[in-house]
Amino acid sequence: MDADVQLFSMGSWVVVLAFATSSIGLLVGLVCARKARFAATERRWLSWLLLAASAAGGVGVWLALLLAVAGFGVTGSVVRHDLLTIAFSLAVALVSSFVAMVVSVSRGGHSPGRLLGGGLLFGAGICVVFLSLMWSVRLQGTFTFDTTFVLATAAVSLVVAFSFLWLVEVAGSFLLRLCGSVVTGAAVLGVYFLGMAAVDVTPDATMPMPGGTELFSVLFVVFVVGMVVITVPIVLALMDPDRVAAQLEREADQWVADRGANEGGARVP
Repeated sequence: MDADVQLFSMGSWVVVLAFATSSIGLLVGLVCARKARFAATERRWLSWLLLAASAAGGVGVWLALLLAVAGFGVTGSVVRHDLLTIAFSLAVALVSSFVAMVVSVSRGGHSPGRLLGGGLLFGAGICVVFLSLMWSVRLQGTFTFDTTFVLATAAVSLVVAFSFLWLVEVAGSFLLRLCGSVVTGAAVLGVYFLGMAAVDVTPDATMPMPGGTELFSVLFVVFVVGMVVITVPIVLALMDPDRVAAQLEREADQWVADRGANEGGARVP
């Protein structure tokens, strides 16, 4: 990482907030994806996957990385961002996570091949999200990426993707989902720090002031919208009956119906 690059220009609290946001988003996305695995219909399966993608890809990955990138600064230069490129990174996060889960999260079973395909799609999307956020940067000077660290960033992105999709398959308890989301959220921050290690900045004070938008001016609004968005799957997940409880209730209703039919038949002379 270049000496002119600052990772905590807004304070270390931004990185802590990014970690918490990533962990929460991934946890909610994981719960929704688990709901999709046991959905009764294909429509419900797709609905839960859409919610999972908005939580995991939109909040757990994109919003968390955006918060971390907000702390990016350069000594001797003003930093601005291109909002169109940031919007593109959001689209990549949502589409890649949704398609990856459609590929790997199936009703009633899974296969290593589907997990591999989904993990590669989601991992590539995570890496592109970070690179897109950095391509949105406008400053007085130029910056390049070190290929070795970019490849390391891609590798950690794959770790995040495969970890999340693997947890969808095996995380049967809430404690396992919680711990897995925290660890995976830390890996998302690993994508950020490794990516920043790849950045080499050459400031040039003679260049004109960069165009674009100061990220902090839109960050609060984006964060609030993200929290509102993630509230929807949380409420729906709490309202949706647990799969085991629903099955037990159906069996109890069937037992009562059968018993009533038998008793009615026994009273017939």
